Amino acid sequence: MSKQEFYQRSHCNLLVNILLTFIKVGVKYLVSYNYVSKISGKPICNRGVIVQTDAKLIEKREILKIELKKKGNKSVSVIMMNPSEADSDKSDVTVNKVIDFFIGPSLSPLNERNRRITDIKYLNILNLLSIYNPDSTGLNNDLDTIINERSKEYLQLLLKSNIELAIQTIKDSDYVVLAWGMPDEFPLPLYFKLAAMVLEELINSPKEIFVFHVKKSKARYHLTKRLNPPHPSYCNLLGLVRVDVDAFLRIAPRASTISTEDEHYEQQEQK
Repeated sequence: MSKQEFYQRSHCNLLVNILLTFIKVGVKYLVSYNYVSKISGKPICNRGVIVQTDAKLIEKREILKIELKKKGNKSVSVIMMNPSEADSDKSDVTVNKVIDFFIGPSLSPLNERNRRITDIKYLNILNLLSIYNPDSTGLNNDLDTIINERSKEYLQLLLKSNIELAIQTIKDSDYVVLAWGMPDEFPLPLYFKLAAMVLEELINSPKEIFVFHVKKSKARYHLTKRLNPPHPSYCNLLGLVRVDVDAFLRIAPRASTISTEDEHYEQQEQK
């Protein structure tokens, strides 16, 4: 083999390895919607640019609206932590998991076992933070970048605008699912302030409010050890649990028939 052929083959192998690495890294987040069997039309998304430099692109999404391909006329708003990747053209693992959960013909809340919810057709995906990042541990750095490239005032308006839209969407929805979980490497005072702004609107609310009942490893629970609603990622969604928000912003399950086994699993729940 000549030296030129050797370098050409080495170059081709390098390109193949780079492509395979990109596929392995990207496939987790770049997921297609299942248009044919699960949703109608194209999801509505208000994706926009916050910061764009040669070194960094930060985007936002305040709401993602999805019409499920099923009978019904009611809407559910699910409020999570921050957008990963889903928009009008592509989904992500978490959004697809939520679609799969609500596409079923009926839901029976764990603490309302004799009841069937069969009329959910419209799904609103909301977040405490509107900043796109598939790795939530990078969000704090994103806040610094936004302040440096824009301003503190801009960031404040960004956070306020997102929460105001989330609150209005919740008010217009028939059902609400709290699902923001517990972040890593993010300033908790800010996180809890944003969550509190949502919860204050739900104190003694006539809205039907739920959290997900989930399974992670061997643990089953509907509130984390820190009494936050569980996030849908990295767990199996088993059902819904009806909750209320009291005057102290505590998320409290309604009187239930949750089994002793489930209560035992909740005590074993991992972080």
